[in-house]
Parts: sequence; structure tokens; C-alpha cells
Amino acid sequence: MAVRSVVTLASVVTAALARESVENAVNPIRRVVTMLQMMQKKITAEGEKEKELFDKFMCYCQTGAGELPN
Repeated sequence: MAVRSVVTLASVVTAALARESVENAVNPIRRVVTMLQMMQKKITAEGEKEKELFDKFMCYCQTGAGELPN
């Protein structure tokens, strides 16, 4: 009876460790989604900067006075 309990306990522990290692493994789909989310943030930030520069340029084109701001 004690041997059966030890074997059952060992099986449960082994199954739990196997499940934990699978959950901790990097999911390729999750990696791609994370990469796309980071790219989206980067592109959005670049777009905002480009819009700001464009607005400054358009203001310069309308007024034509002074130097073009940086």
C-alpha cells in the first residue's frame, strides 16, 4: 500500500513538473504577437514624430519667414 502511494505521488509530481515546463516554454505564436505589438508601438511613435515635423514644415511654407525649425 505504501509503495502504491509513493508511486502515485511520484506520478503526480512528474505530471505537474511536465505541465509547468510546457507552460513556461515560449509559445511561437505569442512571440510573433509580442513582436508585432512592439513594432506597432514603434511605428506609431515614428508617425507622430513625422506628423509633428510635417506640421512645422507646413507652417514654415505658409509663413515663409525665418529659418526652417528643427
